[in-house]
Amino acid sequence: MTTIIDAALAVLKKANKPLSADEIYTEICNNNLFEFKAQDPKAILKAQLRKNCLGFTGKSAAEKPRLKQLADKKYQFLI
Repeated sequence: MTTIIDAALAVLKKANKPLSADEIYTEICNNNLFEFKAQDPKAILKAQLRKNCLGFTGKSAAEKPRLKQLADKKYQFLI
């Protein structure tokens, strides 16, 4: 089963450029990469993106960050 972050990473890899959370969400939905069941799926996606960003230090931070949030609020995949 694909996770939200796996779907987001797939979108970013395919785009090969930084994307906003809204752009990532649209691509996930358009390509049926993940089925959101939450009332506010964009909020869930944004939380997952943030947890996986370099520099996030919250309790739920990913052990190995795979994203970087840019100044323009777009997310970039870390190689």
